Amino acid sequence: MASTEVYLFAAVAIFLFIFLFFFLAPAVRNSFAEQSYMGTPTIPPAKAVFTSFASIRIHATEDEVFDVITKFDDYTSWSSSISDYKFDLPGIPQTGSHGTFKTDREKKIAQRTTTYPRWLLGGETVQEVVPIEGSNGACEYRTYHTIEGLAAYYLLMAATEELAETQRKSAGELKAFIERQKR
Repeated sequence: MASTEVYLFAAVAIFLFIFLFFFLAPAVRNSFAEQSYMGTPTIPPAKAVFTSFASIRIHATEDEVFDVITKFDDYTSWSSSISDYKFDLPGIPQTGSHGTFKTDREKKIAQRTTTYPRWLLGGETVQEVVPIEGSNGACEYRTYHTIEGLAAYYLLMAATEELAETQRKSAGELKAFIERQKR
């Protein structure tokens, strides 16, 4: 009799897990506006659970801003949200480096987290610098972090605002750092 109860309990637990994964999680995701998630180079929009985004105008050229955001070892000098930035190879990451995508032509870089398996919790941050037409010496810096995986649903419900605030704060700190250097 006891073994029957164990099997019944296990079956109910498996059913609840399947229900959560296949029905409840997509329903939660779909309850948010479609603009709440953006695809990245390695996370298609269909797999994205949510995205935190920030954009700020910086009084500097595209090249000046891009030079700062591609000096990875210097992030701790301007960003309070980054305390340790490591890559799998020494020096500046090259195109194709593990976890790194870089293209100078578009002034866009993307970094993917590799801490957890992507099915559990994956994320990718995209940073891009775009010109502002008619604005001599100013550009727009955009950054967004897209999250995927089962654990992302917890973050979606519990930490969306905190992650968005981190993006805004980081963009503001970058702006202050660059504009302070130009004085």
